[in-house]
Amino acid sequence: MKKLVLILSLFAAGTLAQADDRPNVVFILSDDQSWDDYGFMGHPHLKTPHLDQLAGEGLIYERGYTTASICRPSLASIVTGLYPHQTAVRGNRPYMGKGVDHKRLRANKELWPLAQEQSKTMTATLEYAPSMVKQLQDNGYATLQTGKWWEGDPLDHGFDEGFGHGIGRKTMEPIHNFVEKAQKNEQPFFIWYAVFLPHTPHNAPDELYQKYKDLAPDESTARYWANIAWLDETCGQLVDYLKEKDLYDDTLFVFSADNGWRPDPEQAGWYVRSKKTPVEAGIRTPIFLTHKNHISPRRDKTTLASNIDIAPTILKACGIEPDQAMSGLDLRKPEVLAERDRIFVDVYWDNIQIDALEDLDSDLIARVVVDGWDKLIARPDGLELYDLKNDPDDRTDLAEQNPEKVKELSALMNDWLEATPIVFSPAP
Repeated sequence: MKKLVLILSLFAAGTLAQADDRPNVVFILSDDQSWDDYGFMGHPHLKTPHLDQLAGEGLIYERGYTTASICRPSLASIVTGLYPHQTAVRGNRPYMGKGVDHKRLRANKELWPLAQEQSKTMTATLEYAPSMVKQLQDNGYATLQTGKWWEGDPLDHGFDEGFGHGIGRKTMEPIHNFVEKAQKNEQPFFIWYAVFLPHTPHNAPDELYQKYKDLAPDESTARYWANIAWLDETCGQLVDYLKEKDLYDDTLFVFSADNGWRPDPEQAGWYVRSKKTPVEAGIRTPIFLTHKNHISPRRDKTTLASNIDIAPTILKACGIEPDQAMSGLDLRKPEVLAERDRIFVDVYWDNIQIDALEDLDSDLIARVVVDGWDKLIARPDGLELYDLKNDPDDRTDLAEQNPEKVKELSALMNDWLEATPIVFSPAP
């Protein structure tokens, strides 16, 4: 009997030690930022010292990709580990008629409430999808949502607490309070830090704008760059706080962006050939992971990584087996990603038809496969092929010269769609 008690005691101690060894997790999301607009990505003018230091202490994938080129489906993919065509969260909002853009929709007192109600249909589909956040919460993590979040009340989606758009731009106090509470409760924590920067409005403090107004080619770019510097400052504040609390070494940081952005030189606060499109400027992003003494610093210039990999990576790092529907890989293992050597992207219109969610081609702009250095963009009206090694901004279409490569990549895309079925439950 004493032997059994000893064994059970040792087992309990081992289990507790394992729980204590689980890392805290901070997921940092840049919002509307081009893949090369960082100091650590070699930008000639932009200064991002805090992100540079954090990235430099971790594993950087220069060839990372989002799963979509607009925010709502991109964020849903990060949480669920699924592609937009699987979750039905394909756009930002419902289609409410020809010519009704977001600004007109908000101004229409009749259509706006109706659009909000229809938008709940997309949120409801996530009831049937896996969730990184819910799995973390179910396994004892304290969970905090801050900044951008599209899917209704965050408390319904695995978060213990939620805080809106004021985070970073106005205050960091909710994060401090949350971390102190988690420590008091002896819980590891997960922080969703989607600070809504450098997203418009491009209204960074004037001292940041002054740094760039004479360096940038136009005012639109200068104000965008200033917002990037603002993002960097807030990330530095977050990291410094965790260092002050002696939590930095025990925290896994994961960084990505939701989609790209190229500022319109003619119109401040607007974009050209990036967001909402399948081009590199819209879907490429650096992805990095930093965990002191657990992930060796490394810069990977060739391996393809995807935001679809974020959920399973975080869960595995926390000792949690990801939901079987998650098809992503563990970003901590570049050699495994190199064997895959390809990524896929869904690009749908930002306003989608809610009554056609079962039709994977409804409101489709394009699907993308990047296989090694070859990129296929499959639009409803045609196929485009690019050699990203020699044409990193995908400007020269090689489809006519390489029909066999187009056929090969088209087959890969078809296989991907078959392997990643819809997971939401269609309305009766």
